[in-house]
Amino acid sequence: MKIIKIGLVGMLVAGLLTACNGNDAKSVAKTDDQPAAVENDTVEFSPEAKEWIAEMAAEFNRAPEESFDELKQEDVGFVYYTKANDLYENMQHYIDDKNESFDEDFANLRMLAAGISHDQFERTAHIDDTGKEKDNLEHAEDWKPVPASMETAYQYMGQLLNDLDVAINKGGKGNSFGVSHLTNGDKVNELESFIKQDS
Repeated sequence: MKIIKIGLVGMLVAGLLTACNGNDAKSVAKTDDQPAAVENDTVEFSPEAKEWIAEMAAEFNRAPEESFDELKQEDVGFVYYTKANDLYENMQHYIDDKNESFDEDFANLRMLAAGISHDQFERTAHIDDTGKEKDNLEHAEDWKPVPASMETAYQYMGQLLNDLDVAINKGGKGNSFGVSHLTNGDKVNELESFIKQDS
């Protein structure tokens, strides 16, 4: 129940951020001569935050099957849930809106992670609707199949982390999926439409 409340608060915050910033949005055309990252002196990240972003981008872009032995469970949805939950819980240690420029991209990451957590709850709620079964591997064979929304949210998390890594750690040079505000991504609206639809 606590995770659901956190998810709902996160959705509310993301909605407010989107609504407030939607009126001030400026169209930025990307050219081949222009780096993908936004030139913004206010976005400054600590070395620890930069390292964490790079590690998360690498982790989310690993094949889920590589985590089966580590998690002692051969369920792709459980891998998605575990990684999203770890990111959600640890983000506050690295991305602090008091010390660093709080960005819509991190709100989007939180929303995607909350969506994956909710999907894992729905996969297990028929066993016990208190949320305790999300991590209980003893009943994994009774979990419902991985929903498409969980798969899509995980893919978007990997893409967004990649784009943040490109913008923050690589000076805007590198392959981008176009789902980050920091890279002036042309698919940000697509990502945010998915988040609103999935909420």
